[in-house]
Amino acid sequence: MTLYREALKEGTARLARAGIDTARLDCEVLISYACGISRAKLLSRLNEKLPNKRYSLYLQYLGSREKRYPLSYITGHKEFMGLDFAVREGILIPRPETELLTESVMNMLSENANVIDLCTGSGAIAVSLAYYLYDAYIYATDISAAACDVARLNAHRLSVDDRVNVLRGDLYKPLPENLKADAIVGNPPYIKSSDMRGLMPEVQYEPDGALNGGKNGTDFYKRIIEGAPQYLKDGGFIALEIGYDEAGDVEMLMGGEFADIRVIKDMAGLDRVITGRLS
Repeated sequence: MTLYREALKEGTARLARAGIDTARLDCEVLISYACGISRAKLLSRLNEKLPNKRYSLYLQYLGSREKRYPLSYITGHKEFMGLDFAVREGILIPRPETELLTESVMNMLSENANVIDLCTGSGAIAVSLAYYLYDAYIYATDISAAACDVARLNAHRLSVDDRVNVLRGDLYKPLPENLKADAIVGNPPYIKSSDMRGLMPEVQYEPDGALNGGKNGTDFYKRIIEGAPQYLKDGGFIALEIGYDEAGDVEMLMGGEFADIRVIKDMAGLDRVITGRLS
């Protein structure tokens, strides 16, 4: 039998050679997942023997990660806003940067708010808003049937499915026609088509439809902003995640209908969120 310590050392070396900066951490996660234990428990067992069946499973996961297959797709989990979200292949993996969007919306909402979350994916934004704002009701839409299934699963797992209504369809199309929301939030596809091939290897495994924002990266922003006035209450606001170089383009799209437009930077100092109120 192989010791946990030896398995970690072996895996870390392999992932490092594959160009993965988080090699050691990834191996700890993979062994923990293969063994069904926490990372803390793993670190307490480093000098113990790793059962052969668990070691074989770990090697299987390690082989996938070595090919730069996303860690979250292997484990089926991703933390977002301190919550555990289920993810799977074909669904965009929630990003830490999107927490800034979610937190910004939480700070801007009043009590008993109705919110529309467009391009919901795993439901990370919608479910987080419902989880932390006990009186908010969220309409979450996505064109992907697989995404809607996972979003509903996450709403159920975190006990907010009574306040997260997941609807399948293209942006606003599945929403009730007479709906008036306090806020529209979204993390739409915003990567320029020409930049798609230059993405990190892990991102290449994620769905093109959740990433590709068209020639200029703004295709979805145009449609979201044009449709927003029909679904926002007077004084309601829109909040969108944006690419680091898209603030000016999106601000121009918002200028006709929205006032008090603000661009919020992330921890790296990059433009990440844009908000505006219906004027």
